[in-house]
Amino acid sequence: MECSVMYDNKMVQWINLPKELWLVIAKNLNTTLDVVRFRSICRLCRSLVPSPSSHTPRIPYLKYFLHQTKIYRIEPASHHLLSTSTSSNKGWLIKLVQDYTSSKLFLFDLFDPKTYPSQEKTSQNVSSQEKTTQKVLNLMNYRFVELFEGYTLSHDFFRYQGGDFQYAPVSGCKAILFRHHIIFALHSDKKVHVCNIGDMKTTVIMDDDDVYMGYDDIILHREQLYVVDENGTIFWINPLTLKLVQFSPKLYCCDRNKKHIWVKSDKKKKQLVEYDGNLYVVDLYINDKSYHKQYLYKVVFVKIYKLDQEWGKWFDVPDLGEALFVLGRDSNFSLIAQDYYGCQRNCIYLFSKGKAYCFNLENSRCKPANSFWPCPTLFNPMIK
Repeated sequence: MECSVMYDNKMVQWINLPKELWLVIAKNLNTTLDVVRFRSICRLCRSLVPSPSSHTPRIPYLKYFLHQTKIYRIEPASHHLLSTSTSSNKGWLIKLVQDYTSSKLFLFDLFDPKTYPSQEKTSQNVSSQEKTTQKVLNLMNYRFVELFEGYTLSHDFFRYQGGDFQYAPVSGCKAILFRHHIIFALHSDKKVHVCNIGDMKTTVIMDDDDVYMGYDDIILHREQLYVVDENGTIFWINPLTLKLVQFSPKLYCCDRNKKHIWVKSDKKKKQLVEYDGNLYVVDLYINDKSYHKQYLYKVVFVKIYKLDQEWGKWFDVPDLGEALFVLGRDSNFSLIAQDYYGCQRNCIYLFSKGKAYCFNLENSRCKPANSFWPCPTLFNPMIK
């Protein structure tokens, strides 16, 4: 279908717009998906904008690599409504990673480093030759909004294995690219390592007394870096001196010996989340060996605290209202549940022992989480 636009007081087919106008449009493409969709229009558009693979970050870090990941909100365009959609106000969450060797985009689980969707067998004949169906998402049929950007620290570069696009994230490590050239990485040793892109050695951040401290999480909040220690105290990282400045009072209410902690936990961690412009600490305890056998609920304890920066005080948050927190592999973030399919209000979504879980703050129960992924009708099969 040919589309027309108003230009110079007359209707003109978009393909016949002058080149200088296309240049203006090209300069205002803000995301990778914008570039991909623009380049799919015609040969002229492809000549104006280079392939995203030419500027996709794949950053070396010691013996690892940093790969950019992006989380989008996706919803059907007005001309392509899904039969399964019941409300035009709702959308789905997807996480996209681009193959640095091409312009191909791949879907990944929010928690697990596996591609989605993978190839599925459709038929098999007597000669053992298999036909596979690869699900393909047509970007032209949907509206995309980029929500969050992160970086995954990987053991090695992306690789293809058995037809699937995979990589190997470093377990228990979170990395942040600060001001486009400084890498801050919180390793499994609970130390924050920092270096410039290209450096072969890192500096470990210490406090004002030149003491190495252990930290549970790191976050970029209002263009500043913060870490939280195992006691729930938040520190600001001075990017010039690489020293730590205490940003919050100690969170004494994180005492795990309080009577409401009735299970000995084998995993204890403080997580930082930004919501409504403020910093929150999620006090998380997980016992991976214990379950409520009657309901198959995982034994998890969660408490949430909000930092009042003006008064320097902590407040207990017993209810998130319509919000939910996602504790992901690359970053933590908050959402409004009613804006997304498959999301439950007043809950914490987390990952443990290879599975995603949903902890309900109202009843303190933790059960396997519903999938964040879009319904199957979002994808078109492509036989290969």
